[in-house]
Amino acid sequence: WSDSSDELSEGSKNNVLLGVFVGGCTGGVLQSFVMSPVELIKVSQQVVGKSVTSATASVARGLFSPTGAWRGLGATLLRDGIPHGVWFVSYESAKTKMTTFRENSHGEKSLTQDEIAIPMLSGALAATVAWLVGYPFDLIKTRIQAGSGNGIVGTARDLVNESGGQVIRGLYKGFTLKLYRSIPASAIGFLAYETAAKALT
Repeated sequence: WSDSSDELSEGSKNNVLLGVFVGGCTGGVLQSFVMSPVELIKVSQQVVGKSVTSATASVARGLFSPTGAWRGLGATLLRDGIPHGVWFVSYESAKTKMTTFRENSHGEKSLTQDEIAIPMLSGALAATVAWLVGYPFDLIKTRIQAGSGNGIVGTARDLVNESGGQVIRGLYKGFTLKLYRSIPASAIGFLAYETAAKALT
């Protein structure tokens, strides 16, 4: 999309970004139904202390129960739905702006170093913005899946109360550690995507 962004009208650019946002949200919602049970197994191991066999068996037995394998699904949908749309649209927007700026600066269509730097910087920015939106729901999801949460709103209230009524501190506890993992992963992931897409076209 970004390669022809300079030829698009402002309205067309907005339509492209809207499509990217909707596609990202749709993918995030669909992946939630896979990731929620998988992450319940992970949380059961890490927090509750179950073995992988025990945790997997417990989740498998609860596949047809809303309080079994799907515990925390609501928070997972909120974490993966809109934030995934934000992730992809932030990446596309940042990549387009950086590409346009570099082309105007150098008068060249593409520079080798830009083909590496732009996807990585855009991916890093996209991860930061997406997790700013979705991180509180990730924290809430983990609490609910560990069995110490009381619904999305109740768990959010508990987190804030535990932090002395400070909303940001309560809902973004551990946020820096999340960025340490997600920023490099997003940067490398988008670089790999762009490299593979270029090689196949």
